[in-house]
Amino acid sequence: MTRLLIDNSVRSGVAANITVNEFNEAVFYPGTEEDNARYRVEVKEHKTAGIYGAANVWIYDDLYLLIEMYMRTVRKQFVASDSQIEQVFVSSNGLPLTSSQVSTCVWRTFQREGVELRGKISATTIRKSLATRMHVHMPQERDHLAALAQHKTDTQAKYYRVHDKVVETDLGRRAVKKLVSLQTSEDSQAKKEGEISDAWKPEETEELKKVFQQEIETGSITEKDVSEKLMKSSMLDLKQRSIKAVVLKLRRLRGDHVKNLEPPSEQLTSSEKVLRYLKEAEFEKASSVSGAMSVSSESSRFWRKFTDGQTRHLLSLTKDLIDNNAIKKEVVWERVVGDPKALELGLITGKEDDGEIQRAKQRLTDKVRQEAKKGRLTKKKC
Repeated sequence: MTRLLIDNSVRSGVAANITVNEFNEAVFYPGTEEDNARYRVEVKEHKTAGIYGAANVWIYDDLYLLIEMYMRTVRKQFVASDSQIEQVFVSSNGLPLTSSQVSTCVWRTFQREGVELRGKISATTIRKSLATRMHVHMPQERDHLAALAQHKTDTQAKYYRVHDKVVETDLGRRAVKKLVSLQTSEDSQAKKEGEISDAWKPEETEELKKVFQQEIETGSITEKDVSEKLMKSSMLDLKQRSIKAVVLKLRRLRGDHVKNLEPPSEQLTSSEKVLRYLKEAEFEKASSVSGAMSVSSESSRFWRKFTDGQTRHLLSLTKDLIDNNAIKKEVVWERVVGDPKALELGLITGKEDDGEIQRAKQRLTDKVRQEAKKGRLTKKKC
């Protein structure tokens, strides 16, 4: 999803609303010497669909194959074959991801890659960053980006009256690809200029291997962890190098370590690998829940699935909000807190602290929105 959002500069709702049929009906565009092969997916449901029609989402062929694999192996574990859920991306409870959940997935992706920035990264952050950099470095392409991202109402409305939508969004995709490549080159050059010119001495490399043995073996190498470890270390030579230089060296050592590893004795298919991962994830989840219960059984309540009774009562409290498409977090919370039966059913405990209140608000609101979406899908089927 992160690659899809960066490549297309779209809102998180576009990724959340891609359906299986839309994905399967994608139009293939063969690659050339100057451009990669890609698919065009028309997403009919998104924020500005009433103004601009279906959003053209461009997916490079390698990413398209990965999403196909996800649908064959991961998605089918959570969504039954006879389910009415049409969206491609679903959560572990088998329901479509909300826009906020998509942005959370993006943020988690950046965290796993060790990218440290101020504040959270979301689809909106990506859109604004691409627009800003495009205006600075490639101003001649900004109209194409507007067509791709479906923003700037006045500019784009004028643009669509003159130009073909598919052509303009494809040009926008190429502009984003060029911009990201340009930025990557600048970052690489900055790293080269910022690093110490002297080559790493053999004794420094050996010292690194000893101190960061666990990081090299696991691949968990972040600037924050490296910085903290160096601060506590007595390696004066390494302290004279920049954190980025040390991190890059550790990642190279990690690459060498992986190359020298013995191949696994067992050969698993893609499906078997995914199933084993899911099994291990279930075990870790069960262990973490068990540990959390011993510390605070009340806190774990927020992560349990809603019962049928809880769901029915929550929907009865918010029916008018759903009908009027006016689901607001604070309003949902006020209604639940002010209802004695909600406490009786366990929708809330009545003893939440400030942090738990915020989590409970989000959880209840997400549930209402998910059920509202399911209701709309059912009506469409009928």
